[in-house]
Amino acid sequence: MHVIYNDDLSLESKPSVVTIGVFDGVHRGHSAIMQTVCTLAKERSARAVAVTFDGIPEEVLHPRTAPPRIMTLDQKLEQIASHGVELTLVLRLSRRLLDITAEDFVRDVLVGKLSALEVVVGSNFAFGKRRMGTVKTLQQMGSALGFGVNVVPPVVIDGTVVSSTEIRKLISAGNVEEAALMLGHPFVLRGKVAHGEGLGRQLGFPTANLEVPERQILPATGVYSAHVEIQNKKQPAVVSVGTRPTFGGQSLTVEVYIIGFSGDIYGWEIDVSFGHRLRGQIAFSNAKDLVAQIERDLEQVAAMSTGTPEGKTGNTRQHD
Repeated sequence: MHVIYNDDLSLESKPSVVTIGVFDGVHRGHSAIMQTVCTLAKERSARAVAVTFDGIPEEVLHPRTAPPRIMTLDQKLEQIASHGVELTLVLRLSRRLLDITAEDFVRDVLVGKLSALEVVVGSNFAFGKRRMGTVKTLQQMGSALGFGVNVVPPVVIDGTVVSSTEIRKLISAGNVEEAALMLGHPFVLRGKVAHGEGLGRQLGFPTANLEVPERQILPATGVYSAHVEIQNKKQPAVVSVGTRPTFGGQSLTVEVYIIGFSGDIYGWEIDVSFGHRLRGQIAFSNAKDLVAQIERDLEQVAAMSTGTPEGKTGNTRQHD
């Protein structure tokens, strides 16, 4: 997939089928949209294009209350590419960008730069300055400028509409299995392995201390089963998200014990795919009790079935 940014719009003029969105998490609702884009592009002999942002617009508009990100920009681009999209235009967030009216965006970007034949969006789509542009706006402009508008209904699982907001709630509550069901893939933390205080090694369980981006969402404190991919091999892992209360810790850390692995990965960027929340955070009275609990956690992971969250489907349908 080719990736370009709005400050480098040197594009070959080619008819396109385009979708627009933040696409945080690239969940099942987003997947339905992108599948429609790729199908229409094939039918129309056009280029499949996604337009997205390098963050969440609220980070510029309301920085204090902006929601955390489900994934990094790189992860988002990888997920978009996995659907078969040929080109993604990444819009760098700024006040100036967010002040562009819906009408100007359609004329200058969708038609002027991307030569849109079809535009594919979700039913609650809104865009442009103060989100004044709606599906109706697109349809009216499509009639005037010669492009079609395709509205994809939301995906509903067990009576709940799949959305990035709902997924953030699930992750924040530690319900990573249900989050994976809505995402259509596991919730993954991507970060760099950094040197820690060596407490895990002292206890006999050396951990990789994960540095995650500032705006990244974290699951509720607790201990989770997970997988880490190292050198193209998936390794089972146990992840602790917490403050190390047994040792009087205050700051939140993400520590990953990779089962059966002893290599040096300091400085590596790794992906930690969450599977199941084993328990909440516990303050033990001594290190011996903590070690005993870690051993029980490892036994639980070993005894768990090999089923993965992405293999579950729930009662899924698309709403008309």
